[in-house]
Amino acid sequence: MIFVRIKENSWLARWAAKKMKCNSVALVVGRTIYLHNRSPSQFLQDKQWVLHELKHVEQYQKNGWIRFLWLYGLETLKNGYANNRFEVEARESVHDETLLAKYRFE
Repeated sequence: MIFVRIKENSWLARWAAKKMKCNSVALVVGRTIYLHNRSPSQFLQDKQWVLHELKHVEQYQKNGWIRFLWLYGLETLKNGYANNRFEVEARESVHDETLLAKYRFE
């Protein structure tokens, strides 16, 4: 069982929201999900969003921090955010409830 933290009102997520021109954002770094303009309870009520972000936690676990950030950056530069293979995989995982058995929120 891997524990995942949720941080509310994150400057990092706020910065990402501004860059992406989004009202609310969840951003994963390692085992922490940073939120902007969403409370943890609001976030946790959206199962598909939770599963998407847990897939990113899994990607960090699989690749390690440095390798994941490097590969994610290269994918984004090469294919753009929407076609980044890590984002595609996360979008495809929104019904993969096995992720809920692997992770617990602190």
